[in-house]
Amino acid sequence: MKNPWDKIEKPGAKINVLRVSAAHPLALYWGKDAFGAYLFIAEIPKETSFGPKDLPALEGIKISLAGTKDALKLIFTLNDTRDWGMFKALCFDLTRASAEGENGDAAMRILSRRLARWHDFLKHPRGTALSEAKIKGFVGELLFMENPLAGKFGWGRAVSFWKGPENAPQDFAVFDTAVELKCQTGSSRPSVEITSAGQLDTQLPRLFLVIQTVAAADEKADGAFTPNILVKRVRDALETEPDDVSDIFETLLFQTGYLPLPEYDVKWYRLFSTGFYEVRDGFPRLTADKIPDGISNVSYQINIAALAPFARENIFTTETPP
Repeated sequence: MKNPWDKIEKPGAKINVLRVSAAHPLALYWGKDAFGAYLFIAEIPKETSFGPKDLPALEGIKISLAGTKDALKLIFTLNDTRDWGMFKALCFDLTRASAEGENGDAAMRILSRRLARWHDFLKHPRGTALSEAKIKGFVGELLFMENPLAGKFGWGRAVSFWKGPENAPQDFAVFDTAVELKCQTGSSRPSVEITSAGQLDTQLPRLFLVIQTVAAADEKADGAFTPNILVKRVRDALETEPDDVSDIFETLLFQTGYLPLPEYDVKWYRLFSTGFYEVRDGFPRLTADKIPDGISNVSYQINIAALAPFARENIFTTETPP
């Protein structure tokens, strides 16, 4: 991942800036001040109502408003430049999300909502290893992105299909197909856990449940990997892609809670099998319309043997959009 602040000279006074994109509805800048601190600056349009009340507290980042009523700037200052990877992930996410606004006011509203999400995310402690269940799901998503997605659609689209880190109902949205992925180890029970009524319900035309079995492996076994090796494999593949593909991946990676900790070099795994199951009429599932009033959260187990009638050889057909 490239450091955008490396391109900016430290000024003798005030700040030096580099515009992120002239095509963005907001004027956004990478910046560096006289102390060498890394900045991200957004010019706030006159028509927006964004103000001090909309400033959340972000762990490790100072947020301030500066300027006059006619030329107000929102300034993010990173407390420790060693955390630039996290800071870039946040800034890139704010840039990407707010680009969907049709004008400056709409873009600021989107940016404000994304800031609230980052506030919730950054208040959780970082630097600790993910739970076994979370790292298992994380590994499964990267494996699925690698194959079949990147193999069929290319890495740029494969990364764009990954929705799990953004708390979407399903882990992937591939054109007209939603994919909920479950990854289990060889010692798991012959069932998968569904943690909400929304996991097997979608607004898209098609929905698949994909079940991967990942077995413990010797490090010399064919196809063996650790979580850190798997992440490096994806990063290496993205080196030939445009920079924005890598930036999107790194932002999503950070949002999963993954950091390259030594704990992720201890266990070696190998992908043993992948099963594809079409979620259609008769599929054993609970959806919101089947849950009695007054029950707000559900989780349940599905016996994998009961899914045999719904098995499919290929999740993507020739009719899948190019």
